[in-house]
Amino acid sequence: MTDKDMAKGLFEQAKSSLQAARQAVRDGHWAYAVRTSQDASELSLKALLLSAGVDPPKRHDLGGALRKNEDRLRRLGLGADEVESLARTAGSLAEDRSKALYGDERHKVPASRLYREKDARDALEAARRVHSRCLEAASAHKAGGRPLSAASCSGPDGPYSV
Repeated sequence: MTDKDMAKGLFEQAKSSLQAARQAVRDGHWAYAVRTSQDASELSLKALLLSAGVDPPKRHDLGGALRKNEDRLRRLGLGADEVESLARTAGSLAEDRSKALYGDERHKVPASRLYREKDARDALEAARRVHSRCLEAASAHKAGGRPLSAASCSGPDGPYSV
Protein backbone atom coordinates (compact mmCIF):
# COMPACT_ATOMS: atom_id res chain seq x y z
CA MET A 1 0.00 0.00 0.00
CA THR A 2 1.32 3.45 -0.90
CA ASP A 3 1.20 6.71 1.03
CA LYS A 4 -1.35 7.87 -1.53
CA ASP A 5 -3.58 4.89 -0.68
CA MET A 6 -3.13 5.52 3.03
CA ALA A 7 -4.00 9.21 2.61
CA LYS A 8 -7.11 8.34 0.63
CA GLY A 9 -8.21 5.94 3.37
CA LEU A 10 -7.66 8.57 6.04
CA PHE A 11 -9.68 11.12 4.07
CA GLU A 12 -12.50 8.56 3.83
CA GLN A 13 -12.43 8.06 7.59
CA ALA A 14 -12.32 11.83 8.15
CA LYS A 15 -15.43 12.23 6.00
CA SER A 16 -17.25 9.66 8.13
CA SER A 17 -16.18 11.45 11.30
CA LEU A 18 -17.46 14.75 9.90
CA GLN A 19 -20.79 13.12 9.08
CA ALA A 20 -20.98 11.73 12.63
CA ALA A 21 -20.16 15.15 14.07
CA ARG A 22 -22.81 16.81 11.94
CA GLN A 23 -25.38 14.24 13.10
CA ALA A 24 -24.32 14.72 16.73
CA VAL A 25 -24.94 18.47 16.39
CA ARG A 26 -28.40 17.79 14.96
CA ASP A 27 -29.10 15.39 17.83
CA GLY A 28 -27.83 17.78 20.51
CA HIS A 29 -24.89 15.58 21.56
CA TRP A 30 -22.44 18.44 21.97
CA ALA A 31 -19.51 16.55 23.53
CA TYR A 32 -19.69 13.80 20.92
CA ALA A 33 -19.73 16.41 18.16
CA VAL A 34 -16.58 17.99 19.60
CA ARG A 35 -14.83 14.62 19.85
CA THR A 36 -15.73 13.45 16.35
CA SER A 37 -14.78 16.86 14.95
CA GLN A 38 -11.34 16.45 16.49
CA ASP A 39 -11.10 12.97 15.00
CA ALA A 40 -11.95 14.31 11.52
CA SER A 41 -9.33 17.03 11.85
CA GLU A 42 -6.66 14.60 13.05
CA LEU A 43 -7.33 12.13 10.24
CA SER A 44 -7.29 14.90 7.62
CA LEU A 45 -4.00 16.26 8.94
CA LYS A 46 -2.43 12.81 8.97
CA ALA A 47 -3.52 12.36 5.35
CA LEU A 48 -1.96 15.74 4.53
CA LEU A 49 1.32 14.76 6.16
CA LEU A 50 1.36 11.48 4.23
CA SER A 51 0.74 13.43 1.02
CA ALA A 52 3.80 15.51 1.85
CA GLY A 53 5.91 12.38 2.34
CA VAL A 54 5.89 12.57 6.13
CA ASP A 55 5.10 9.61 8.36
CA PRO A 56 2.54 11.14 10.74
CA PRO A 57 3.18 10.76 14.46
CA LYS A 58 0.91 8.51 16.51
CA ARG A 59 -0.56 11.30 18.62
CA HIS A 60 -3.67 13.44 18.59
CA ASP A 61 -2.11 16.92 18.53
CA LEU A 62 -0.31 17.24 15.21
CA GLY A 63 0.62 20.91 15.58
CA GLY A 64 4.28 20.17 16.22
CA ALA A 65 4.52 17.81 13.26
CA LEU A 66 2.95 20.41 10.97
CA ARG A 67 5.38 23.11 12.12
CA LYS A 68 8.36 20.76 11.86
CA ASN A 69 7.45 19.87 8.27
CA GLU A 70 6.46 23.34 7.06
CA ASP A 71 8.92 23.15 4.14
CA ARG A 72 7.35 19.94 2.83
CA LEU A 73 3.86 21.36 3.28
CA ARG A 74 4.83 24.42 1.26
CA ARG A 75 5.41 22.07 -1.68
CA LEU A 76 1.70 21.24 -1.43
CA GLY A 77 0.82 24.92 -1.73
CA LEU A 78 0.39 25.74 1.97
CA GLY A 79 1.85 29.02 3.15
CA ALA A 80 3.52 29.50 6.51
CA ASP A 81 0.43 31.26 7.88
CA GLU A 82 -1.79 28.38 6.77
CA VAL A 83 0.49 25.81 8.39
CA GLU A 84 0.43 27.79 11.62
CA SER A 85 -3.35 28.13 11.48
CA LEU A 86 -3.75 24.37 10.93
CA ALA A 87 -1.32 23.71 13.80
CA ARG A 88 -3.25 25.98 16.19
CA THR A 89 -6.56 24.41 15.20
CA ALA A 90 -5.11 20.92 15.67
CA GLY A 91 -3.88 21.86 19.14
CA SER A 92 -7.15 23.44 20.16
CA LEU A 93 -9.26 20.48 19.04
CA ALA A 94 -6.83 17.95 20.55
CA GLU A 95 -7.01 19.78 23.87
CA ASP A 96 -10.77 19.21 23.95
CA ARG A 97 -10.59 15.58 22.79
CA SER A 98 -9.99 13.98 26.17
CA LYS A 99 -12.52 16.18 28.00
CA ALA A 100 -15.13 15.50 25.31
CA LEU A 101 -14.59 11.77 25.81
CA TYR A 102 -14.09 11.45 29.57
CA GLY A 103 -15.38 14.71 31.00
CA ASP A 104 -13.56 16.50 33.80
CA GLU A 105 -12.56 13.52 35.91
CA ARG A 106 -10.89 15.62 38.56
CA HIS A 107 -14.07 17.57 39.29
CA LYS A 108 -16.44 14.68 38.44
CA VAL A 109 -18.21 16.55 35.63
CA PRO A 110 -19.38 14.39 32.72
CA ALA A 111 -18.56 15.43 29.17
CA SER A 112 -22.24 16.05 28.46
CA ARG A 113 -22.17 18.97 30.91
CA LEU A 114 -18.94 20.53 29.65
CA TYR A 115 -20.02 21.49 26.14
CA ARG A 116 -22.77 23.60 24.63
CA GLU A 117 -24.19 23.93 21.13
CA LYS A 118 -21.80 26.75 20.21
CA ASP A 119 -18.81 24.62 21.21
CA ALA A 120 -20.04 21.77 19.02
CA ARG A 121 -20.76 24.01 16.04
CA ASP A 122 -17.40 25.77 16.37
CA ALA A 123 -15.54 22.44 16.52
CA LEU A 124 -17.44 21.11 13.51
CA GLU A 125 -16.73 24.24 11.48
CA ALA A 126 -13.03 24.09 12.41
CA ALA A 127 -12.86 20.43 11.37
CA ARG A 128 -14.61 21.22 8.09
CA ARG A 129 -12.08 23.94 7.32
CA VAL A 130 -9.15 21.66 8.16
CA HIS A 131 -10.55 18.80 6.10
CA SER A 132 -11.30 21.00 3.11
CA ARG A 133 -7.86 22.62 3.07
CA CYS A 134 -6.03 19.34 3.60
CA LEU A 135 -7.96 17.65 0.81
CA GLU A 136 -7.36 20.60 -1.51
CA ALA A 137 -3.60 20.57 -0.81
CA ALA A 138 -3.34 16.78 -1.15
CA SER A 139 -5.37 16.87 -4.37
CA ALA A 140 -2.89 19.31 -5.88
CA HIS A 141 0.01 17.05 -4.95
CA LYS A 142 1.51 14.95 -7.72
CA ALA A 143 2.77 11.55 -6.69
CA GLY A 144 4.45 9.61 -9.45
CA GLY A 145 3.20 12.10 -12.02
CA ARG A 146 -0.45 11.55 -11.11
CA PRO A 147 -2.36 14.03 -9.00
CA LEU A 148 -4.40 12.84 -6.04
CA SER A 149 -7.61 14.20 -7.47
CA ALA A 150 -10.77 15.01 -5.60
CA ALA A 151 -12.50 12.47 -7.84
CA SER A 152 -10.13 9.76 -6.59
CA CYS A 153 -11.12 10.69 -3.05
CA SER A 154 -14.82 10.44 -3.41
CA GLY A 155 -17.46 8.30 -1.92
CA PRO A 156 -21.08 7.68 -2.78
CA ASP A 157 -21.86 11.35 -2.12
CA GLY A 158 -19.09 12.69 -4.37
CA PRO A 159 -15.80 14.38 -3.46
CA TYR A 160 -14.96 14.84 0.18
CA SER A 161 -16.37 18.25 0.74
CA VAL A 162 -18.79 18.56 3.58
